[in-house]
Amino acid sequence: MEAGATRPLHVLLVGPPGVGKTTVCKKIVSTLEKMGSRFDGFYTEEVRDKSGSRIGFDIVGTKDPGKRLPLARLKSLTEAQKASKYQVGNYRIFLDNFETIALPILDLDVDVLLVDEIGKMELFSKEFKKKIADILFGVSKKAFVIGTIPQIHKVPQQYAALFEKIHADKRIKILKVTHENRNNLPEEITSYFS
Repeated sequence: MEAGATRPLHVLLVGPPGVGKTTVCKKIVSTLEKMGSRFDGFYTEEVRDKSGSRIGFDIVGTKDPGKRLPLARLKSLTEAQKASKYQVGNYRIFLDNFETIALPILDLDVDVLLVDEIGKMELFSKEFKKKIADILFGVSKKAFVIGTIPQIHKVPQQYAALFEKIHADKRIKILKVTHENRNNLPEEITSYFS
């Protein structure tokens, strides 16, 4: 870290889908494990069928990758009687599954919290939205959050105020992930708390 630079309270990654935001988060997890840090979190992982086509997403605990539940699936693959009222594009969102994994993690007493991602699917949960706002903007300084957020022009109108507040908060460092910088970002980010 440069001399005189102040340590951000949180670091959030932004970039187009598929650029490597989740991969950066997974590499940071590996570094945190080696450092013996007190951390936890979750990430969303693409689920593909045998032909390689994306059919949905799972929510996965960072400390226990075996702890995973379906977060979203293509509408065409979900039974009508199990239809969720929560949808994004062609995907039905399983809010109960998301809250089962994510909400207890947000309550943990850890030094670093990985949140991949703070996006449309996750923000259907009012409880998640409240807890993540309390962590990001609250005075408790609960945990150093490393998270991913959507590009500002992709934020749905109902969440615009939240993301405007995130972008305006000088304590939150927003890093754009690119194909050029994604391999160096894990080291840059872990330098803030090592």
